[in-house]
Amino acid sequence: MDLDVHVVSHTHWDREWYHSFERFRQRLVPLIDELLDSPPEGGASFLLDGQAILFDDYASVRPERAAALAALLRERRLEAGPWYVLADELIPSGEALVRNLLTGRRTLARIGASPPPVLYCPDSFGHPAALPDLAVGFGLPMIILWRGYGGPRWPSGDTVRWSGIGGDSVVVYHLPPDGYEYGSHLPTDERAAEERWTRMRDELAPRSATGAILIPNGADHHARQLRLNDALGALEKAGSADHVHRSSLRQFAEHLLARTTTQLPRVRGELRDSYGYTWTLQGTFATRAHEKRLNARAERALLREAEPWAALAGKIRKSSRRPLLEAAWRDLLTAHPHDTLCGCSIDAVATAMEGRLRSVLVQAHGIRDDAIEDLIGQDPVAARVSADRWRPVVVIRNAAPRRRSGVALIDVEEFVSHVAVGPGSAPRADVPAVLPRSKPRIPALGALQVLSEETRNARTESPRHYPDNDLVVVRRVAAWVSEAPPYGTATYPIGEGKKVQRRTHDVVVEGPMMRNAHLRVSVDESGEISIDHLPSGRHITGAFAFLDETDVGDLYTPAPRPRESTTEFLGARRIHRGPLRGQLEARYRIRDLSRRGPVDVELSLRLILDAGASFLRVEVAGENRVTDHRVRLVFRSDVPEPDVWADAAFGPLRREPLEIGASEAAVEHAPPTAPLHRYVSLFGGSNGFTVFSDGLAEYEARESGEVLITLVRAVGELSKNDLPERPGHAGWPTPTPGAQCLGPFEASFAVMFHGARDIRTLDEIERTADDVLLPLTGTTLRSAIDPIIEVRGVELFGEGLAFSAMKESEDGEWLVLRCVNRSNDATAGIWRLPFAVREASEGRLDETLIEPVQPSGADVPFTAAACAITTILVR
Repeated sequence: MDLDVHVVSHTHWDREWYHSFERFRQRLVPLIDELLDSPPEGGASFLLDGQAILFDDYASVRPERAAALAALLRERRLEAGPWYVLADELIPSGEALVRNLLTGRRTLARIGASPPPVLYCPDSFGHPAALPDLAVGFGLPMIILWRGYGGPRWPSGDTVRWSGIGGDSVVVYHLPPDGYEYGSHLPTDERAAEERWTRMRDELAPRSATGAILIPNGADHHARQLRLNDALGALEKAGSADHVHRSSLRQFAEHLLARTTTQLPRVRGELRDSYGYTWTLQGTFATRAHEKRLNARAERALLREAEPWAALAGKIRKSSRRPLLEAAWRDLLTAHPHDTLCGCSIDAVATAMEGRLRSVLVQAHGIRDDAIEDLIGQDPVAARVSADRWRPVVVIRNAAPRRRSGVALIDVEEFVSHVAVGPGSAPRADVPAVLPRSKPRIPALGALQVLSEETRNARTESPRHYPDNDLVVVRRVAAWVSEAPPYGTATYPIGEGKKVQRRTHDVVVEGPMMRNAHLRVSVDESGEISIDHLPSGRHITGAFAFLDETDVGDLYTPAPRPRESTTEFLGARRIHRGPLRGQLEARYRIRDLSRRGPVDVELSLRLILDAGASFLRVEVAGENRVTDHRVRLVFRSDVPEPDVWADAAFGPLRREPLEIGASEAAVEHAPPTAPLHRYVSLFGGSNGFTVFSDGLAEYEARESGEVLITLVRAVGELSKNDLPERPGHAGWPTPTPGAQCLGPFEASFAVMFHGARDIRTLDEIERTADDVLLPLTGTTLRSAIDPIIEVRGVELFGEGLAFSAMKESEDGEWLVLRCVNRSNDATAGIWRLPFAVREASEGRLDETLIEPVQPSGADVPFTAAACAITTILVR
């Protein structure tokens, strides 16, 4: 076979890793300066690692040369994108990956450039099953990848066709075992070039399925190779019997795709197995576990709160917040590169990432709150100067595309006194004492259960005035809310009025036992927790346990070792007695028996049962006091030898244990753990059991029917080279004491009994995930002036259809609605809008219009293909 060999120069750019972002940027600027001073010639290009953020990073330091960089990107002598950042692909949600590609495209479009037609993934630690769907959704016919694929369980060639969850497929070009460094440091001497090419051809030719071959010339943080033209000339001469030539990623993609006329082997599913080919690095899902949880919360705040309500406000009130959302997404995406989000970086990188994630939460909550004020008709300027017209209300938010009833947690504020700020605000002796406060009343919600109380300052703000500052008492209460509008809000006056009668099955708490209509939970004198599912009679004894193991690994690879430890029960107490929320707390101490010293961990399990809920919340709060170990919470089910389905990008996947050979394991072990998004479900016969997680990202499922989720993984080295689990350094050895995760930690879960895996159960699990992670929530608006009583948002109908996104389109003209079909059959669905729809269209993930859809008033009917991601744009 004649070989068409494309040599593409590039740099692989980890923005932060064993140095901070700022230090690496100091190397990026002269790298790009050199390219601008002497651009690639002769049809060649230099690849800026498939991520558009490098343009922003460079321009932030060299704004005077940004136009020159933009010009070379437009001329395709430099290449970047389609990603904004080269993200880890298994931890972020599918929608976060979509926002990554949208941001990358937007960044390049702003300067008139476009990316190569390749989803370039040179170093991600595995790839989600939905990656082909993302590629097709952005018009990218090809993926280039390395880790996660290759070895004895895959086809042996370098080119295959990969089918996504919805059936769309793309061509995959697989890099050689040395990955993106394969063509680094090419020799300039002709004899050495001949020897190098001979070795290359002997390796590349047998794998080539099309004859089109990519040789990437570059490596981590490498500037362009010195004497590159001489080296390329020597290699081209050495490979003259074939066609070895300098090229670009775009040219390579076009040539390879033109040759894929023959039937290629087909693969499907997620790619997390490159054992025997190259390191897969599947051990990072619990490294710095609290950061994964923080990222999940930030993603959820943007995707399920800020974006949807801002989009509705944009359409209904004409108040677009798209630039603010784009800024928040850029900040979040800078936390997503694999060395950052995976936690395998120095402590300074982790600290900076946490700051960015907390900033995203602030931005998301601010956008959400402002959008909701728009939707309910609250004018902050008019309210600030009209205190005599204030009629305090609570505003209930329902972040789900269906009407919901259930227990809502509401922060009810009651005015205590005005607090002056500024000159003259010193305390005065003649100010009367604060009057006694009354119990909170929201008559339309019936009886309230007070859960906590605090006194604090609250400000009523206006963009044209100083805030009005008041001392308030804030009581968190539980209230029963009926029929909260879909993706909408409902307001209820605070104060006097006739109480409604609540209609629900209350929680009963008697000693260390609580129950509602669905579940009974008890803690015995030894600390063992039992759960009964009352409708079915199913029972679990010892529902929870802790597993504490030594971990001698590094930030890439766990190396667990058994340790002789014991869990001591310290007692249980009742925190809330119902009738709307029952809560028990059981406290434990984990002690290592093999040594004297401090207790490993002290922690508590808070078991929470709400009226009407079919699930049990499980909150964990603890303190890690020792190093080099791993603590996991064990969830026991009554489903032995289960089929395991774990939530992932755009829906759950069936996972089975991976068994590898001894020769592969000698290079890298395959851990029994796997990535977790929102839940993992066990199915067996007519029974099922699901564990929900609010962000911790690593689980292990066992044949016994146990699910283990890592709470804390404490290790103190970036990389070690003496691990039997992975001999050799995966990164630059550096102490990381912050990754020992000493101090407080928290986690939040829920468990639910259900039936066999059918479409109704899948809908139940999806609805419960919303109830667990996005519960009905209420806040007080003390300055309310004639608010809109109910704002109905968007409602989704269709069996098996799961909400995925609602956002303003990139051009600001449309409302983008996306769902995923969990069914193996085509499904009819309806989006119901709060306004009459004049135009609708099916679209790609990148919001390119595909085919018109005929609306009917406020309804937009559509058909979702089996397992497909379906995007509808309306206006």
